[in-house]
Amino acid sequence: MSFEEKFNAFIPELTEALSVPKGRDWSVKGFIDVHQNIYSISNDTKVVSKIIELMIFPKLLEFAQRHDLELKLSPYQNYYPDVTFIDSTGKKYAVDLKSSYKSSKDKINGMTLGAFTGYFRNRTSSKNTLYPYGDYHQHYVFGIIYSRTDITQIEEYLASLDINISITVKKLFVEYINENSDSKWQNIIHKIALSQKNRAKIDSFIMKETDIHTLDNFTQIQSVVRDFEFFIQEKWKIATDRAGSGNTKNIGSELNIQRLKSGEGLFQRKFGIDGKKVFDNYWMNYETKSMAKDAGRDSPHFNNIESYLEWKKGFK
Repeated sequence: MSFEEKFNAFIPELTEALSVPKGRDWSVKGFIDVHQNIYSISNDTKVVSKIIELMIFPKLLEFAQRHDLELKLSPYQNYYPDVTFIDSTGKKYAVDLKSSYKSSKDKINGMTLGAFTGYFRNRTSSKNTLYPYGDYHQHYVFGIIYSRTDITQIEEYLASLDINISITVKKLFVEYINENSDSKWQNIIHKIALSQKNRAKIDSFIMKETDIHTLDNFTQIQSVVRDFEFFIQEKWKIATDRAGSGNTKNIGSELNIQRLKSGEGLFQRKFGIDGKKVFDNYWMNYETKSMAKDAGRDSPHFNNIESYLEWKKGFK
């Protein structure tokens, strides 16, 4: 079995570790202090992602031991990759953990696949990476996809009223949950007709971070996320031709869940077995507007796969 096949066979154990027995909810309910007070977890994606990572690392060690792999974790938060596996022949496998919540039934909110500058371009450099990028046999993304419980409950409630919301309106509800203000509520009711009674019901689904629970009633705490889905794919197979996360120099991913899980990203669909080579060349030459300006040009050489292919014609 290949490394990827072994990892895929292990994924059901990860799902079981993160979910309540025979349920949809996350097994984590909160955090506890020395006085046995239990506090709810924020639905902030960074907080959720970090806790999920901490839960997964011991399971990854089990996976490594089972398959005679050496496991090394990133020594610093900003180092690549999150996890390095080394097999008995010395081959290194980079695995970066990436998570995102579902923005709709078939799409995620967003996911970045690491830098396209620094170690990605200088593949013999050890700066900000455990081993030089070029030392790795393969580069994988272990994707963690989940639903936000508050949004899921709101959607289910609205569906019971025969109201189906768009991704745009869903984002307005996320903003309302984050701020819970009258102005954010007004943004929602400009799009769909809801009453104050509806608002009260919707408010009941929002996690109250000020509540304190005990060991006697901690099961009443609402899990902030649920419905986990996992995948492992080589980075190039799920990449797209746009940068991720605003102005940061990160590679963007596909947003379609099925494409992420099947590895049918843009470079795979368009170029097949040559996709990895095209992916590397595309992102090693990709520029933001500021990078082009620093190089003395008004604009980047290209900004999508079509303009990249036109740019490449100039070298023939």
